[in-house]
Amino acid sequence: MKNGKKIFKRYLYELCGLIIFLAVAIAVNMINKLAGIIAFSGLIVYVIIVAVVINVNKNRIARDRDGNGLSALISNFVEVIDSPIMVVNETNNIIWCNDEFLSLSEVAEKHISSGAGKLFSGKVCFNDMQTSYSKFEDYISVTTSGSTYAVRVFPLEYGKQKLYGSVWYNRDEIEKIESDKLQNSIRIAYIVIDNSNEVSQEIQENSRFGSATVNNLLHEWAKQYNAVLLEYDRDKYVMYFENRYMPQITETRFDILDKVVESSLGESHVPITISIGVSLEKGTISEKNDAAQAMLRLALQRGGAMAIVKTDSGEVQYGGKTKAVQKQTKIRSRLCMDLLCEQLPLCSNVIIMGHVRPDFDCIAANIGISKLVQAYNKDFCIVADIQDENISKLVNTIAHFPEYDTVFVDSVYAQEKLTPDTLVIIVDASNPELFAARGVYENAAKVIVIDHHAVNEALGKQVMKLSNIDPSASSASELVCEILELSMLPVSLRQEEAQLLMTGILLDTQFFSRDTSTRTYSACMFLRNAGADAGKAKNFFKPDIDQFKTINNISRNMFLYRDKFVISTYDDNDNPENKVLASKSADEMVGIEGISASFVLYRLENGINLSARSDGTVNVINIAKSLGGGGHFQSAGALIKEIGDEGKIGAVVKDMDKALAILKKAIDKYIELSAV
Repeated sequence: MKNGKKIFKRYLYELCGLIIFLAVAIAVNMINKLAGIIAFSGLIVYVIIVAVVINVNKNRIARDRDGNGLSALISNFVEVIDSPIMVVNETNNIIWCNDEFLSLSEVAEKHISSGAGKLFSGKVCFNDMQTSYSKFEDYISVTTSGSTYAVRVFPLEYGKQKLYGSVWYNRDEIEKIESDKLQNSIRIAYIVIDNSNEVSQEIQENSRFGSATVNNLLHEWAKQYNAVLLEYDRDKYVMYFENRYMPQITETRFDILDKVVESSLGESHVPITISIGVSLEKGTISEKNDAAQAMLRLALQRGGAMAIVKTDSGEVQYGGKTKAVQKQTKIRSRLCMDLLCEQLPLCSNVIIMGHVRPDFDCIAANIGISKLVQAYNKDFCIVADIQDENISKLVNTIAHFPEYDTVFVDSVYAQEKLTPDTLVIIVDASNPELFAARGVYENAAKVIVIDHHAVNEALGKQVMKLSNIDPSASSASELVCEILELSMLPVSLRQEEAQLLMTGILLDTQFFSRDTSTRTYSACMFLRNAGADAGKAKNFFKPDIDQFKTINNISRNMFLYRDKFVISTYDDNDNPENKVLASKSADEMVGIEGISASFVLYRLENGINLSARSDGTVNVINIAKSLGGGGHFQSAGALIKEIGDEGKIGAVVKDMDKALAILKKAIDKYIELSAV
């Protein structure tokens, strides 16, 4: 009844019009039948129009009624939703939020009371929301009130105002699950005994002493971390452990390395050492396995006696405080020789190179490996600046032989000689930054590396895995001699060529005073049979009067640092021969009683460089590597670069005082880590 009255009132005018229209139509019909028919037709049209209008109004009213109800429903829903919701304008004012958002203490104290201000120090201000939305980011991560939130944003418009709304989802439970998952993630570690064969030769009565000792120590170490340790081959282990134990292992800085060394010293003067490669915590089992093996290879290439852990940004090294033990076996050289003999017949030409500013060992090893290339009748070139005064004396001894007349080229010409079928052989260098022609290395399809320096970084995929990188060797010339001696090809050295290789060995062993082994003397016997004479080779090392004065000046500038280190600087000029003079000065200073290591900073055209030497108690390669350099346990070098707060290598340093400060900081860090 009430609804009928409402409808009557709403459509009263239409009803009155209908009655009047009907009365007129009846009156007209009584006067004229034709006019009546027209009048009644108009009445029908009027009725139809009124009916349509009423129906349209009825639908609109229904929509308005439903819309008002839905808006109220949505408003109530947003008010009671349990996730914090907030709307902010361009001036970073919170113009609306629900009760859950008000419960965030930081918001209530800092922003709602004042009605303005950036939210959480700008973490979720208007601009941040706008940027996040424009970049299609899933959410903005915010930590407040002891909880972590994923803030999802969406644009709003209210009149001419631009607004951004945000819904805050609590991620505490999700992060706990992710943390537990990461903690339970399995890591893989590959472990090998570096020198069990050498130890066994020292202890004839118990050839398994080394393996048994290390086996017991490793199982005790693994037991501390609930790890599974398996010996998959003689003196080779694989360990599986949960990622939750990784902080404990790194906190002790892999003390198992020192325990293994200490346990062997009572039985043999040759210490047992182990190398460890540890995978990243993320990835599939296959990816972790490959990463652990790659880190182990890197540890062995850097001289062994260390652990290297794969990280998101690269790798972290632990240990390396024990000198690499000289290997008695030539297995690596034999494998490298087989690889060379396999690849040389397949290539169209060969490019041989060493490091920039080559020394005696580098140029001699390059010439030595060219003898094997010549045996295959392959076109070859050697990338080296023969005008360099440091090596000109060596090159002049073979300059009259026709095959060396045009063989020395620069990096530009070498790039022109590079083809898809070119084999690149790099000798006495494994750091791409130091390659004589880095562009050739980067663009080559196949590269073989022969080096005795510890690898500072992973090499590219073009480097063949069987490359002969052996930090326990005395010199690159020693490795080349082994390859030539093992080759079944009729490779015959001229007396002058053998003399050059002998000079390279003398340089890097400091006349047989360091890094020598039976392999070193075996290589010298091979060269002696070819006519080399160590006494005559010494003549290449004689400095002239000016060089002698410069060496004495460098030594005279030295000062004592941290009780057992000496540092000297030479900043008079940037002559290329400064490299050799600084090295000779460092060699002399490390011979002073009570001195464990010597460092010489000298200037070259590229910046301030470092030459470092050790008496065998300090691993100078760790100091050089922290500066972006490399080398050996007892001999290393670097181009001094700026070091960032997180240890990142920066720009080259050209100021001597700044370089000196960086070197001191690197020495301090080495002492600090060695004392742990």
